[in-house]
Amino acid sequence: MLRRLLPALLLAALPAVATQPALAAPAPGATVTAATVRAAPSPAAPSADVKYYVVRDEFGGEPEFLFEIAQRFLGSGDRNDEIFQLNKGRLQPDGLRLTKPEAILPGWILQLPPDAEGDGIRTGPLPTVTPRATASTAAALTPVSDGLPWWKWASLASAGVLLLAGGALAAWWTARRRRQATGSRPPAPAWPDTDRYYRLEDNPS
Repeated sequence: MLRRLLPALLLAALPAVATQPALAAPAPGATVTAATVRAAPSPAAPSADVKYYVVRDEFGGEPEFLFEIAQRFLGSGDRNDEIFQLNKGRLQPDGLRLTKPEAILPGWILQLPPDAEGDGIRTGPLPTVTPRATASTAAALTPVSDGLPWWKWASLASAGVLLLAGGALAAWWTARRRRQATGSRPPAPAWPDTDRYYRLEDNPS
């Protein structure tokens, strides 16, 4: 029985063996490993050239911010959101990422729209950064993201001073009116001389 089944099993396995793809023969002298038979990954496409700008420490004596950069290179500060969207979440050289339009730091690499023009713009593949985060740069964005701007604190302080001054002025004016009203009041009428009245009744003339 076994002798009859063995030839039948061999004939059934022949089609499966014939359908297996043939492997390329290795080059002479090459060592055949598991990596040799794997398909080699296709090379990555080269990065396209873009326009980008490296944030400076200051411009015109003031720290740089997205509105000013958009106004200088795109002709309108209202286009700052375009720069923000192009760079949102990208890793920067200091290990931080752009998460809010009002928070950028010197040394950050910002990709610009294709129509950007101006001194300081660079053209080429966007540089690959190596993060080097430090505690000082990580803490640099805390006041900007969490605290109120200085002008809001100044407005609140001014409003408090005005309220105090208004209250003091109102109290002074009220006291002054009361003093004036007291000083102009007519004197109280004198009581009649009752003793003289009775004396005249006792001694009629």
